[in-house]
Amino acid sequence: MNVVRLEPLLSMAGVLACLAFVLGMFDVKLRQQPLGPHAPPPPVDVSERDGRLTVEVFSKNGPKRPLAGATVRVFWEQRGSYFLAGTADSDERGAAALKGIARGALWVVAEAPGYARSSTQLVLADQPRQVRLELPKAHELEVSVRSDDTGPIERATVLVSGGDPLPYGALTSAAGVARFTRIGPSPWTVKAAAPGYESVTRSGITGNETVTLRRLGSLEVRVLRPDGKPAPKATVSIAGAVLWPARSSETDREGKTLVVGLLSGAYDLKASLGSLVSDTRVGFELGRGAREQLTLQLYPGRMIHALVSDGEGEPVQGVPNADVVLVEQGLGSFPWRGRTGKDGQVRLGPIASGPAALSARAEGFVGRSAVAVPEKPEGPVRIALLKGATLHGEVSDSKGRPIDGASIEVIGSDTYGLPIAESPELARFGRAHFEWALPGPTPLIPAGELGVMPGPVPPIPRPGLLGRSSFTDDLAADSTDTFEPWVTRFDGTFSVRPVTPGRVRALVRHPAYVEGLSEAVTLAPGGEARVKVTLYAGGSLEGRVVSENKRPVGGARIDLVALRGTLERSTVSADDGTFAFAAVPSEVALSVARPDDTLSVALREEVRVAEGEKKRIELVLPALRGAVSVRVRDARGAPVETAQVSVASLDPKAPVRRTAFTDEQGRVSIADAAGISVRVVVEAPGYARTEQQHERAPETLEVVLRRGVIVEGRVTAVRGRRPVAGATVSVIGEGLRKSALTDADGLYRVRDVAPGAVRVVVEHPDYAGAELTTRVESTQRDDRPYELKAIDLDEPAELSGRVVDPEGRPVAGARVAVGVAPAYLPVGALPAGVAISDANGAFTLRGTRAGNLEIEAYSADFGRGSVTVQAESGRATKDVEIRLPGERAADDSAAAGGVALTLGERGDEPSVEVVIVQVSPGSEAERAGVTPGDVLVSIDGHAVRDMKEARTRLGGPVSSDVVLSIQRGGQLVKRRVSRESVRR
Repeated sequence: MNVVRLEPLLSMAGVLACLAFVLGMFDVKLRQQPLGPHAPPPPVDVSERDGRLTVEVFSKNGPKRPLAGATVRVFWEQRGSYFLAGTADSDERGAAALKGIARGALWVVAEAPGYARSSTQLVLADQPRQVRLELPKAHELEVSVRSDDTGPIERATVLVSGGDPLPYGALTSAAGVARFTRIGPSPWTVKAAAPGYESVTRSGITGNETVTLRRLGSLEVRVLRPDGKPAPKATVSIAGAVLWPARSSETDREGKTLVVGLLSGAYDLKASLGSLVSDTRVGFELGRGAREQLTLQLYPGRMIHALVSDGEGEPVQGVPNADVVLVEQGLGSFPWRGRTGKDGQVRLGPIASGPAALSARAEGFVGRSAVAVPEKPEGPVRIALLKGATLHGEVSDSKGRPIDGASIEVIGSDTYGLPIAESPELARFGRAHFEWALPGPTPLIPAGELGVMPGPVPPIPRPGLLGRSSFTDDLAADSTDTFEPWVTRFDGTFSVRPVTPGRVRALVRHPAYVEGLSEAVTLAPGGEARVKVTLYAGGSLEGRVVSENKRPVGGARIDLVALRGTLERSTVSADDGTFAFAAVPSEVALSVARPDDTLSVALREEVRVAEGEKKRIELVLPALRGAVSVRVRDARGAPVETAQVSVASLDPKAPVRRTAFTDEQGRVSIADAAGISVRVVVEAPGYARTEQQHERAPETLEVVLRRGVIVEGRVTAVRGRRPVAGATVSVIGEGLRKSALTDADGLYRVRDVAPGAVRVVVEHPDYAGAELTTRVESTQRDDRPYELKAIDLDEPAELSGRVVDPEGRPVAGARVAVGVAPAYLPVGALPAGVAISDANGAFTLRGTRAGNLEIEAYSADFGRGSVTVQAESGRATKDVEIRLPGERAADDSAAAGGVALTLGERGDEPSVEVVIVQVSPGSEAERAGVTPGDVLVSIDGHAVRDMKEARTRLGGPVSSDVVLSIQRGGQLVKRRVSRESVRR
C-alpha cells in the first residue's frame, strides 16, 4: 500500500516562521530588516521622516532605577505591517534618543539583560515625544513536550506569550525540554507543535509545564473501477479546512493509498483515472488521531469543451492564452485549470455528473465567473469576456494641492452586481497563483513515514508582528507578468486599466492621509470615466485598554472600522495597554477582543475624531460577565441532549455571539452572557425551534422544547391529475427554512416545523413556481403529520424583452423580477425568478406564473421601473420593454459587506418610515428572522431617519454584526444580523 504523510505544512510553517521572527527580530543584535517579510521603502516624503522620540527605560520591580544599555527599537506601521524605523541604546540615565523617525503610528519595544521586554504604542507627529518604559524582572519557564506514545519530542516548537503580545519561542532539546529565561510575569499561554502531532494550546500557566501531543490521524482510501475491481495508479486528491492547497497521491496495485499525518476535521476527497472519475466525497469527518477507511467508486466522467470569446457578438472571435477554471457543484476543492489555444478553446475534465461552472480571464479583458455548464452541452460552452475599461482621476489634499504616490484600488459592482476589488497586485497574484496551480494538486511521493513533495514547496504565509500573511506577496514575486502600479503622478493624476465594467469607485490610500473614495461612476466595456478625490489628513487616535480595576491589558486585539467608507485596521495593545492609529477618519468604531479570546469581540465603542485632532481614549474592558446556565428539557421534563443553544447579544456595545450544545443532562453554560440583552435560540432534531428574548439574561435559564410538527402535502400539475416529482418544497417561518423534495407520487414531508404562520414555496424547473401562506397546527401526536392542501403547479410562462434608460438606450446589469426586483442579494447564484439584463439590455424570465403580472427592473444607476404584462401558460411573451427613470439609487454603500435587504420609504418628512420590502432567500437576514414588512427603527442604537442613512449603517466589514431594532405588528423586536458579501 502506498503510504504518504501529509504534514499540516501551512500551520507548522507558520509557527516556525513566527519562531524565526521572534528569535531573529529580538536578538540583542537585531538585524536591520523590517518586521514585514518584504518591506518596501516607506512611501512618505523625506520631510515626514523628521520625528524625534526619547524613550526612558527603567526597572519596574523594586526601586525604579534607570537601565543603561537597554536596546530600544521603533517600528513604523503601515497598513498592518511594521517596518524598523530606528534603533538606539539607553545611556546611564536610561534615555535612548531617536531621530529621523517617520511620522505616524509607532510601536516602541525595549529590552535589557536580566529583564523581560516591554512595549508601548503612540502616534508621532511633527513635535518631539517622550515616553517611559518599565521593564519587569525576567522570569524562567521550562516546557516539556512529550508524545502520547513515544516519550520526549525533540525539536518541537514552543511559543510562550503573556502580557507582552509578542511571543517568545524555542525548540525542545533531545530531552523534549524548551527553556525560557527572559519572559515576563505569569500567567502565560503555551503553544506546542511538532511534525506528525496535533498542536496544543494551554492558558493560565504559572510554572513549569509538561505538554503531551497526540499523533495525527490517517485515512486509507480504496479506489474501485466501474466493474468493482481495484483501480491501481488512480490519483486521489484530498483537501480540507486544515489542509490547503489540495494534495494528491497515487494508489498501489490493490487500488489503495494511505494518507497519514492528518489533523482532525472535515476533508473532501476525489479520485480519477484517465477518463474515469469519482463523485467528490464532501466533508468526510476525521477525528483526533483516528484511523479511518474510505472507498471511492470510479465511473465514466465527462469532458467539458470551453470557448472564451471577445464579447457576446457574432461572428465569434476566440481569445487565446486565456486562463480557464472548471469547478463542480459551483464551489469545489478540486478545480480543473487550463489555458486556451489560438482558437480560444480548451478541454477540461473529466468531471462527474451534476452542476458545474466555468470561469475565465485574459490580459486586456475582465474576468468572468460562474458560467453554468449544461448537463449535456451541445458544443462548446461559451464564456464571453468584456474589454477592460479605463478610469482616470485626480487626487488632491483639502487645500487643492496634488498628492503624488497615492495608491489606487477600484471597488464597486460589475454589471451582474458582483463585487469588484481590483489592483495590479491582486491581478499579479491571481495570475501567479493560476500558474502555480495549473498542474493540479501537488503530488506526494511515498517515502516510508514521510511524504516528499517534488519540486519547490508552495509559498507559505510568513507572519509579521501581528500574524499578517504575505502569501500574496510571495506568489506575486514569482510571477513573470508585469503590472504597472496604480499610483498617482507628480501632478496627482492617475489612469488605471483594465477595470471591470460596472458601477465603480476609486479607493485612494496614502500613509499620511485618511483613505478617500470617489463618487460612483459607470464604466462601459472599453469605456472611460473620470473622478476626483480629496484626501484629508484626519486625526490621530491614541488609547489604552484597561481592565475594570484600571490595570493595563496587553495583547488585546483592537479593530478600527470607519462608519462611512471601507477603512479597516487592526492592531494589538502593547504590554502597557497602549495602541495608536494615525490618519483616522471622523467616525470610527473600535472593537476590542480579550487577549485570551481574540476571535470574540468583548467591547465596541464608536468614536468621533475631528480633522487634525489628537484624540486620546481609554477603553475599559469589562470583566467577564457571569455565565448563563441553560437547561433544555422536553414537554415531559426529560433533558434534551445535544440541543444547539445559540445566544446573540442585542446590545451593540456587547457583541456576544455564542453557540454550544447541551450535555446528557440537557445543560450547557454560555460564558460572558449574563446581564445583557440577548436572543436565545434553541433547536434539536425532532423538536420545533424555540426562541426567547431577554432584556437582562438571567444566570439560569430553562427552555422547554416541544415536538416539531411533521408537515405533509402533495404537489400536482394539470389541475391535480398529475403528480410532480422532484419539486423543491420550502417551509419558511421565523427565519427558519426547511426544504424537501417531492417523490414519484408528488408527496413531500418536512419535519420539525414549529406551529404558527408559515410560507410554503414550491419550485420546479418545468413548472411555474407557487407560493402558499398558511398556518401549521399541532396534531397532538408526534407521529401524526399535519396535512397541507395540495399545491397545483401551472405550465410556466416565459417573458422576454429589454430594459432601457429614459433615452431608450439599453441598460446592462439590471435585475428583473415579478413584483419586487431586489436591490441587494447575497453573492452567489441568483435566486429563482430573478434575471439580469445583458449588454443589449435583453432579459428572459422563465418559469413565471400566468396572469396579469407587474414586472419590475432595478438598476443602481437608473432606478426602478415597471410594466404590467399579461402572461399566458405555455407561451412566450416577447418584446416587453421596461423603461427606467434614470434616478440613481439612494441606498448605495461602499462598504465591503452588507445586509441583503431591499428597503423602501413610506410617509412624508419628518415622519418617514424605512420599510423592509424584500428579504433575500437564504441570506443572513432571513436566518436572523427579519421579514418583509418590518419597519426599521434603529441600527446599532442609531435612529433611522431615511433610506440612505439606513443603507450606510447596514454596510460594514464582512462577518461583522449589526443590531436591528424593528417594529413588527405593534411590537419592538431586535435582531443581530451578520453582514455578508452582497450583490449590489
